[in-house]
Amino acid sequence: MLSPSTKPLCPCCFKAFSSSILEESNAATVTIERSPLFDFSSVCGTCAPSDVERALAEKAKTDPTVPPIIWLLTPLEIQETAARVLEETTKNLDEIAAVNLSEVTFENTVFKLMTPPNYKTNPQVAACKFLQHCSTDSEICEAASKAGSEFAKSRVLGRMRKDVYERLKAYSLTDECKNLDSYNQHLVKSALQDFERAGLALSEEDGNRLQQLLEQDTAVCDEYKKNLGNDDTKLFFTEDQLKGCSRDFIQDRLGKDEKGKCTITLKYPDIIPIGQTCEIAETRRAVAEAREGPNAYKNNLELVVQGITLRKKFATLLGFQSWAEFICTKRMSGSYQTVDKFLTNLQTKLEESGKKDHETLLKLKEDHCKNLGVDFDGILNAWDTGFYGDR
Repeated sequence: MLSPSTKPLCPCCFKAFSSSILEESNAATVTIERSPLFDFSSVCGTCAPSDVERALAEKAKTDPTVPPIIWLLTPLEIQETAARVLEETTKNLDEIAAVNLSEVTFENTVFKLMTPPNYKTNPQVAACKFLQHCSTDSEICEAASKAGSEFAKSRVLGRMRKDVYERLKAYSLTDECKNLDSYNQHLVKSALQDFERAGLALSEEDGNRLQQLLEQDTAVCDEYKKNLGNDDTKLFFTEDQLKGCSRDFIQDRLGKDEKGKCTITLKYPDIIPIGQTCEIAETRRAVAEAREGPNAYKNNLELVVQGITLRKKFATLLGFQSWAEFICTKRMSGSYQTVDKFLTNLQTKLEESGKKDHETLLKLKEDHCKNLGVDFDGILNAWDTGFYGDR
């Protein structure tokens, strides 16, 4: 039985508990043992832990010390919260744009771009969109995916706000800005770069073209992610074809769709155990090709080509040689050449040990094939490395 200090709360206890959290001055230090506002020895431990999450979510709206790991649990919650974040973000940008150019300050310009509802620092953004990657509920996945798409579109439109850019640019020329510490000066510079990398330093014609490319890229990314999240591919294998996989793994999947066969999807809980433990090479090959072959995830391979083409045009319009150069100039590396040099040097240093590892894995495969009584093809295939690397 759980101790009183670790029990989840039931509905009859939750009201008092949530009130105690919301009244705390510092939610980061709240624990069941330390809260002075509620006697937790009386909890009965029958309700879902999500009740505690909801109380923390309420606190997180106004207290930045609450960690941004509170997930919204229904499609309606996601939809309503996303709509509120988008509305507040637009209002925030409008307030910056309303400032007279001669009255810009750190507080009314830069600071408002650094804090919620600005998407980069708003925990509600993560709460709205993250479950698209891991929820088993298709409606929640759809709502979270839609929220992510709306946030991406909002981000693009926000970076195209010339009125906001003009206020930020005006502030960057003030004496106040010049006297900022290095940290805050970096924030100003970085914010300016975000706007300029969105095309606000371009002509009106080129700026409009850039916005079109951004919107097209967002649409391609959305479709790509949706294909991944909504994939319903199913492969069927007998128990013998899954030799080496744990008994629990097989039993959990046996007979779900076809009598006497295990249903295997392309989700990680299925493909990782097969790649690492299944002794039958043909099974590993079938799973690998279903996930990485030309027909995997609907038209995602075509979408990758579209994305590469769009991003090349985008980078060229901004004066960069490639998308890689565009990205690296904002990263710690500073340039694509630095990354290329690092990887080339690393490849040279690892090449010899890589050959030895390859020979070791190939020998393991040869011995294993001999034990199974099957032909050894002398090749270390993509679906072999995970299995023999785990031996």
